[in-house]
Amino acid sequence: MTRPMRLEMPSFQRKYGFFKLMSMVFLTLYIYSLYVIAYSESLNFISDIFFLGAIAFSFLNFIINKDGFKLDFTFFSLLLFVTYAMLTSFWAPSQEGVLGFIFTLIQLFGMYILVRINIQDEKDFRIVLWAIFVGTLIMCIYSVMFYGIGEIISRISVGHRIGAEINQSNGMGIYCTVLNILCLYFIMFEKKYWCYLVLALSAFIQIGAGSRKSFILLGIAVLILFMFKTKKGIVIRFMVVGVILFVAIYLVLEFADRESNYFLYRIAQIFEVFQDDRSSLTDDSLLTRSGMIQYGLELWSNNPIFGYGPEQYEYFYSLLHGVRRPPHNTFIQVLVGYGAIGFSFFYGIYAFVYSKLISMLKNQRKYSVLMLTFAIMFLVNDIGANMLNNKYLYLFFAIYAAYISIKLDYEKGDMTDEIPYVGAEVPH
Repeated sequence: MTRPMRLEMPSFQRKYGFFKLMSMVFLTLYIYSLYVIAYSESLNFISDIFFLGAIAFSFLNFIINKDGFKLDFTFFSLLLFVTYAMLTSFWAPSQEGVLGFIFTLIQLFGMYILVRINIQDEKDFRIVLWAIFVGTLIMCIYSVMFYGIGEIISRISVGHRIGAEINQSNGMGIYCTVLNILCLYFIMFEKKYWCYLVLALSAFIQIGAGSRKSFILLGIAVLILFMFKTKKGIVIRFMVVGVILFVAIYLVLEFADRESNYFLYRIAQIFEVFQDDRSSLTDDSLLTRSGMIQYGLELWSNNPIFGYGPEQYEYFYSLLHGVRRPPHNTFIQVLVGYGAIGFSFFYGIYAFVYSKLISMLKNQRKYSVLMLTFAIMFLVNDIGANMLNNKYLYLFFAIYAAYISIKLDYEKGDMTDEIPYVGAEVPH
């Protein structure tokens, strides 16, 4: 006879020591600050204080309580990438911005270590996830208070975007996408139905931010979550969700009009860029970015192995157009700057993460679906964003690595694993 039940890991009962507690408090506050405070010129010092506090207490906890982390593939891959990036600076044609970018990479690597060292078990893992959840929710609530519901609706109707006054419109769209994914996961896998309210608020802010890319990423994430909700009927689920997406795309294209519905017009522009006969629907930004990618591939083909060094795409672009601009594509950013060598170090992290998470899916481990969804989403996001110096990406690198390490410990018998899903059946 079997009965549904959910087991909690023994580590959930572990009490934090003072230094560990304080390091988690400061780390949580630092994650909160990434959504609003870090973008304010007058308040970003508060975010720096939280970061330094987390470093100080994490170091004390490391020394006194011996809490460390395993030097896994992700750590060494990031270390090699940052080291190689420093090496490429010696042959960079232009030194403008090079030292600053290298210093940023070193800081981000330090941030990766900080987050990674604080996630020792599933309790820590969930705390960090909820910090992201709450931090983004605070951003959404603050956005409503800052603009007002009427102003947001008004901007949506006339094609103006929110976000620039708080942080950045596209960044806000991605943050809302992450929050929406967490909400859907908690609803589907943990039965937290109150997350529907958060989902509605987050979707409203995401529409206001007007990030077309964030809606594509959310659509991909929804498809993945539905596919892996259960092993049964996975093909049927895939087909159903696929049909829904195609119908949605058709409706967007059918009713897109700059005058009557600017929001749908913005979404429709995404699909026009992939057509050879580009109509007036396609805006200049998409065409410009397409040209930047083509130029980046030409640069890379001239130095495919070693790359030109940090900030060199911007330098070569300025020679042609008189202004320094990044390629708005992380793949191009890495290939041009660091060649095939740097590309293998950086994107080797994704290969490692995918291989481990996919193998864990065979046992339907609870958070593997969520981590795989985020990993796919961020990889797709690299097509239209410069993520190489983005704090959010390194935060998730640390989360992936910590989760994989925790699960590998379970498989080795070092810890007792939890039941993969709420309601999973185990022998009575």
